[in-house]
Amino acid sequence: MKQNEHIIIEHMPDEYFNLFWNNVSLLYKGGILTSSKSVDKFCNKLQLSGSYNRDKCFQGLSEMMFWLYSIRMNYNFEIDQRLHAKSENNNFDVDLQIIKDGYRFNIEVKTPNQTKKSDESILDITIPFRAFDKKEIQDKKLGKVTGDLAQKIIANSQGKYTASKQTKIDDNKVIEYLKSGQKKFSLEENSINVLALSVASHQMNDYRGYLCNPYTGIFTEQFAGRFFDKNNKEIKHSDFDKVDVIYLTNIVEGHIRYLKDFDSWKLENYCSILFINPFSQRTRKRTDVGAYKKLLEILPNDTLKFKSEHDKRNQQLAEIGIPIDPIFFFEYLHDKYRILW
Repeated sequence: MKQNEHIIIEHMPDEYFNLFWNNVSLLYKGGILTSSKSVDKFCNKLQLSGSYNRDKCFQGLSEMMFWLYSIRMNYNFEIDQRLHAKSENNNFDVDLQIIKDGYRFNIEVKTPNQTKKSDESILDITIPFRAFDKKEIQDKKLGKVTGDLAQKIIANSQGKYTASKQTKIDDNKVIEYLKSGQKKFSLEENSINVLALSVASHQMNDYRGYLCNPYTGIFTEQFAGRFFDKNNKEIKHSDFDKVDVIYLTNIVEGHIRYLKDFDSWKLENYCSILFINPFSQRTRKRTDVGAYKKLLEILPNDTLKFKSEHDKRNQQLAEIGIPIDPIFFFEYLHDKYRILW
């Protein structure tokens, strides 16, 4: 109650707040909140005690969504599970491990920071992904195009916009998350390692682009020789070959704002897509194929439906000479998840 800016307090007059308390009860019944230590840990994750950090709260809420789903589905699961033996001197743990039908599904959740827009008169220009390996070339090639476009939009906005700003490309953030997962995951048989990226709806198309775009996509052959760390060392697919799948979901959208007649606390209410890492050791060796198939069943997702509709759209565009639809994800969200758009 002392943190007026807290997300939970913001939604106090709404049904969201009542559902929050219902789900706290569910966590208790599900064995999550059984001791003072576990309650303190929960409060820290959701930034309910001490100082408040909005982005850390989104991270905690995203993790909580997976706990709640696992409890409702009666899954056997553990939170903050360490996958490495003590002898390996690796104290990292993953946020969630689900055990189902003889498989272990290791899930690490990451939530990129959400920038709160302070000036609505600034027009944000977003380049969905980098098409060139060097930032200077990217800025030079695309800077004039986006600058001219922004000026036209500002001129025709009837005073709504007074200036423009190009937003940061976050593909390096995805690589950072993948490398973090590499430290935490192991290569145990009959298991699969999942990196869940919890973002807002408007970020989903960009994050898909970071993974799959045909110029520098992280999960494509074109990634080679395009990215370098701070020491100018090339980042390679082998740097994150223990991460088998990325689970891209717009969980954040249900908490960043109030949505009437929508249960923000159910994972199955969101748009989520699975992206297989074709360069993971498990994928390349074609081991634990059954775990990949089972993953489609145990986590709610639109993967097959999205792929089918995307392929159909691209085929239609190819017939008229357009190679790809860059805004299909936006259309998909608008049509299938309008309340989240």
